[in-house]
Amino acid sequence: MGDHVHLGCGNDKLEGFINIDVRQTPAVDRVMNLETPEFPPGSIDIAYSNAFFEHIYRNKRVAHLKAVGNALTQNGFICYIGIPYFPNIAKFYMEQGPGTSNDVFDLDTVYRYTHGDPERNEVYWEEQLHKSLFDKDEVTELLRLANFSSYVIFIYAYPGDKHPAKVNMGFFVTSWKHHYRSMQIKTAKAFLKQFEKKRVLLDTLTFI
Repeated sequence: MGDHVHLGCGNDKLEGFINIDVRQTPAVDRVMNLETPEFPPGSIDIAYSNAFFEHIYRNKRVAHLKAVGNALTQNGFICYIGIPYFPNIAKFYMEQGPGTSNDVFDLDTVYRYTHGDPERNEVYWEEQLHKSLFDKDEVTELLRLANFSSYVIFIYAYPGDKHPAKVNMGFFVTSWKHHYRSMQIKTAKAFLKQFEKKRVLLDTLTFI
């Protein structure tokens, strides 16, 4: 049996997981540079993160994914969520529809997704800053470069938003040798069920 690791946990301690971040917080079990994580081969059953991957510098993303992928057990998987989904962010801004934190999807709302609102943390502003924008093509290419062949990509709404909208995306990668999309979707949904109404609104989950 491998470990269950929660990467980029910040102040969010997840029970049953080894909570890992670049700096010590009350939630952190292990401090690690997650741009170049070091895990023994075959040591991880589940690698999970929420609102983390967009904080990695662009030139470090593939190396990060490879390092985590190389540590998976034979039946292990990676599930990253909370990644801003730019196509819908741009769409809802242009439509001036209801915002996820304001009455209108305005520039302040867009900035929170594209940049992460780093000014709210003067000490760790660089870590708080979002380093990338994401869509399906961008994530697909990153997974390809990381040598993953079995994965699904999804979008969804966050339950804490004032007006929930599908502006979040995630990906679910398995170490299976063959790509069984229906089984991967089923397994991803089963895993994400524990975060229902906490991190994900499952009835908005759409695989793209």
